[in-house]
Amino acid sequence: MLSRTFLRALIVGGTAVPGEAEGMPMVTVDAELLDAADLDQLERVELRSPAGGGSLEAVLLRGPSGSGLIRIDGGGHAGFAGGGRVVIAAWAAADRTELPTLRARLVALDGDNRIVETLEVAVAGSEGLPLGG
Repeated sequence: MLSRTFLRALIVGGTAVPGEAEGMPMVTVDAELLDAADLDQLERVELRSPAGGGSLEAVLLRGPSGSGLIRIDGGGHAGFAGGGRVVIAAWAAADRTELPTLRARLVALDGDNRIVETLEVAVAGSEGLPLGG
């Protein structure tokens, strides 16, 4: 069966700080934020800068719970070097038979990386995303 890729998790409105410039791209995120978005350590995620700083694939690391930490380390994070806003997205492959049960977890943060809103959106029949980036 044909597999398609759908949004599975999205964290928006977060503020990232730059980390070490060397090594593989990694992003360390507060464990509470990961749990809210249903994301796991060592999962591949996409980072985007809403300010037009580009995008980056990175490995996700679990940070201290309650810290509000979002830190980007490793090569290729030049577009995020000054810190600033970041969107974190994860994707899932699914076929049409899975669509009725597939849901995306959306987490909106404030400027201090505290959860403002958490939503689940059905993939099948959804009408856009209710969160801004």
